[in-house]
Amino acid sequence: MMSKVDHRIEKARALAGGMRVMNAILIPLLLAAVGLPLIGELYQVTFEPAPWAAELGAYPAIMIKLMSYAPAIAAVGAVIMLRPVLVEYNEGRFTSEKASGAFQRAGLLALAAFMLKLLIAPLAISLLGGCTFAWRFEPLDIALMVFASSVLMIGGVLEAAAAALKAENDQIV
Repeated sequence: MMSKVDHRIEKARALAGGMRVMNAILIPLLLAAVGLPLIGELYQVTFEPAPWAAELGAYPAIMIKLMSYAPAIAAVGAVIMLRPVLVEYNEGRFTSEKASGAFQRAGLLALAAFMLKLLIAPLAISLLGGCTFAWRFEPLDIALMVFASSVLMIGGVLEAAAAALKAENDQIV
């Protein structure tokens, strides 16, 4: 008979396995949702430019399009970085260095997406001759920042827990 702890561990592993499948399905969809429109817009500004793109020239117009998609690309990268976490959890390795490192990388990429959306991309687009820089801070931006910071913090906590468990195990051996 399984103890409550064993049951909870198996339940967590099963949940991670389900999320792993969902992650495997969503990553290609996310890549397509971001990549296909980006490719289309890059084609348009290069070969069929709108008046603003023709006025700026191909290189600045391409850079403006790339910068406008940079936050979404970083966010997709954050989702992709969670895959090793789900693999580790599905295998029952909840405090592995691999999982904690992946959590931290996901948090950093999510913070990068936040900074790109809030400040870097709008400023770069303005400097390249695109839309005038305007400071826009929305409630979703705050939620993204809190989420990214939390993921980064969880990764750090898991890394510390893994190090503590390893040190304790080394003392026993």
